[in-house]
Amino acid sequence: MTAPAQVRAAVIGTSGWADSAHLPGLQARGDVEVAALCGRNPERLAALAGKYRIPRTFTDYRQLLAEVRPEVVVIATPNHTHAPMARAALEAGAHVICEKPLALDAGEAAQMLAQAEALGRRHLTFLTYRGLPATRYLKTLIDEGYLGRLHHVQGCYLHASWLDPARPASWKTIRAEGGSGVLHDLGAHVIDLLQWWFGPVARAAGSLQTFIGERQRDGVRVRVETDDATACALEFEGGGQATLQLSRVAPGRHNYQRFELYGDRGVLVYEYDQPWAHIGRIWGARAGAYDLEPIPIPAALTDGFAGQETFPAIYRAVTDPFFAALDAPGPSPAPSFAEGLAAQRVIDAVARSAASGRWEAAAFA
Repeated sequence: MTAPAQVRAAVIGTSGWADSAHLPGLQARGDVEVAALCGRNPERLAALAGKYRIPRTFTDYRQLLAEVRPEVVVIATPNHTHAPMARAALEAGAHVICEKPLALDAGEAAQMLAQAEALGRRHLTFLTYRGLPATRYLKTLIDEGYLGRLHHVQGCYLHASWLDPARPASWKTIRAEGGSGVLHDLGAHVIDLLQWWFGPVARAAGSLQTFIGERQRDGVRVRVETDDATACALEFEGGGQATLQLSRVAPGRHNYQRFELYGDRGVLVYEYDQPWAHIGRIWGARAGAYDLEPIPIPAALTDGFAGQETFPAIYRAVTDPFFAALDAPGPSPAPSFAEGLAAQRVIDAVARSAASGRWEAAAFA
């Protein structure tokens, strides 16, 4: 029997995230061939191509698109490059997987979505934590009515990745290239999860602060233009509110997430801080009880997710619907560019609020 044809994919970007997430995730899929890789640094490009046995390399993504004509393009590059690269890939006939945040702002994200839809391309915003067993099971519990009507959420996503003042500046510290700092970086995940669970955010209020105001870049001290920490309050269209703390300068935290979700029928708590197990934990209690108990996550969701080399399991959970839909009718499965745009609208509202000092609607200005 003839083996099914593999989808020919190309990856643009050679960052640590491309190396630890996208390339092993794609390589682990039996239905995908990574036919080409593009990056700015020739030495880094050659090293990753050798590691993952990728036959063709390019330093210009336009040349890659013209010569390889991939069916799927994965964009894992700095934020300010997402929109031009995605538009070029869509125009060249490719379906697109784009890293979060989808764009610098909602205007760019809306253009990307409109172009993808007009051309009939599949599109996906790579929002990692939709693939975690805990977040997926939490969605099930919420939809089944465990919380009842939402009252409020208290949440945080904390990291120490920029705590060291000696860490050099990068595109993530430049507003024109990153959009913002931790708000774009970690906030995209948090906002997407909350809107996945509870529906659209109506309005937002926020505060952005930078604690390490200068860093070295190429031997010169430069100003840090983006936020190290963001605090924000959100109100949902369907009722309920959320307060969130995001930080990239939190001592003792590697990749810590915690959300306490309170409704009129119960409380659910989600926590994730497992560098070598991509599962998460859930506790809950019904209204009237005062002791939260662990809620086991079904084995059908957790199988294959524990262990150092298990990120491909998350990758499959996020990308399986996308690849299954390449030749199927209907809309692009979530999280598509539509979900990326929805998160970007809230990010923009938080940033506008930090500048204006007022609540801002989570829609275009």
